[in-house]
Amino acid sequence: MAAGSTARAAAGSMRDRILAAAVEVIRARGIVAATTKEIARSAGVSEGSLYNHFANKTALFAAALGEVTGTARAAMAALLASAGQGTVEENLVRLASDMVRFYGELLPMTGPVLADPELIAWLRDDGPARARARAAHPAPPRSGQAQTDAAAKTRAGAESGQDGASPPHGAPGGPPGGPTAGPVMGHAALIGYLEAEQRAGRLSPDAAPPFLAAALLGGCQQHAFLTRLAGADAVAAGARLPAAPEEFAARLVRTVLAGHLR
Repeated sequence: MAAGSTARAAAGSMRDRILAAAVEVIRARGIVAATTKEIARSAGVSEGSLYNHFANKTALFAAALGEVTGTARAAMAALLASAGQGTVEENLVRLASDMVRFYGELLPMTGPVLADPELIAWLRDDGPARARARAAHPAPPRSGQAQTDAAAKTRAGAESGQDGASPPHGAPGGPPGGPTAGPVMGHAALIGYLEAEQRAGRLSPDAAPPFLAAALLGGCQQHAFLTRLAGADAVAAGARLPAAPEEFAARLVRTVLAGHLR
């Protein structure tokens, strides 16, 4: 392997390690209590080396959020590929099980995000997808004095709220991703699947896919929300919902689709 390729692979590996550590620390401590020092310790790198891969702390946390949202994207892609195969109910139960778990991971990370206008703008512009695209084709790593200067520059940018080439707080820039990008993407994908099943004659023509999608994903969010705040026992005893994601998903889908299957 050429020296340049080896260096890029090593940089990608370290970035992945830092990102995995960030996700784990944020899951365990929450996004407010998570620190770059703890993330660096968990990743087995120096704190300063984080800035060779991420513009600043917010950019790192945004990338971690993007990593988590990748699980929902994969679930939606699998659902779209299943149109016309198996049964509609089986396909949606599988999706709902995955989405309950996804929302359970996402909720601890989104509280502060909802109060950060720049991170919200990043999400609306489909920032997670763009971050993963850049990670898949990283720029060649700097070395020597150039790397030291770049790290110092990004640290200074983090303190001032600017990092030179990057937008404030490290939120990736670029034109908006469109009305079905960002947080709306999952909802739009589910609508697309339901419409495909409608065209195939497996879903009633009277069904309203946007509202079926809202009911299904909203139910998954509610289950994750109650479980996070009240605990699984309270969900079962007080809300009278199955605590297990699979059982909840099966009964939710059956209820939402009642009268709509053909």
